Amino acid sequence: MDDNKNEQLNENQHEYDNGFHPKEVHLKPNYVFYRKSIWYKFWNKFLVLLFKLIFFIPNYLFAGVRIKGKKNKKNVKGAMIVSNHVYPFDIFIILTSLPSKRIYVTTLESNMGFGLVSTFFRDGGAVPIPTDSMLLRRFNRETPEVINKGYSVLFYPEAALIPYCDHVRNLLPGAFHYAYSSTKKIIPTVMTFHKPKGIYKLFRGKKPCLHYNILEPYYIEELGNKRQSLEKAKEDIQKIMSDYFVKNSDYYYDENGNRNDTPIYHKTKKKKKN
Repeated sequence: MDDNKNEQLNENQHEYDNGFHPKEVHLKPNYVFYRKSIWYKFWNKFLVLLFKLIFFIPNYLFAGVRIKGKKNKKNVKGAMIVSNHVYPFDIFIILTSLPSKRIYVTTLESNMGFGLVSTFFRDGGAVPIPTDSMLLRRFNRETPEVINKGYSVLFYPEAALIPYCDHVRNLLPGAFHYAYSSTKKIIPTVMTFHKPKGIYKLFRGKKPCLHYNILEPYYIEELGNKRQSLEKAKEDIQKIMSDYFVKNSDYYYDENGNRNDTPIYHKTKKKKKN
């Protein structure tokens, strides 16, 4: 994993500017990435329930969020979960939709610089990907161990948030090393966009409704060479997610440059360059 340090650090970046800017973050040498205490267990479950109550109305009533593939929920335990990153609050949809012993959510280290908001996010299961090389080595070692113990860890292989992006972007390879070093089980999940119908036309306007789709588990095939095994896994997951998005989303732009008839609502803010 140490050989992939630079690769992972390149994934630890912002592309979307939501108008809020975090304070500079410096993780302590003894930083605990994966908390497992009894107190944290109950506090985490309480917060996830609270998130579900808070976001029920905006997500399910106003945004038209629906969960698809519920039969695949049983496969989540002890797996690496991947998803496209297309909605500012998609993490809350995921956290409150998947049953698991506990779901940890990897995030940019800089996201720990939003004060009280970051504290609650951290307590809800957020785990920062460190930029310090010493901490990164420990993070690389502990993440597969956590998955092997039956916990689930969520990664966004696209790395950056682009709201309402109309295609599955190229997946970066760093996250797949953790699945390879643990159970080799990956749960692909996909956010898709759908035309508002009925009362949602009033709530959403031109914005699409969101569906969170839980797909069947994928197991990394051992080809005798780690690099080849990971490359095939990345390509397979890319195809699974992209094909599902194009087939099921009402708004899409596929890898061949083909777009459906209805343009997607697409509003992004790019971070200003210094």
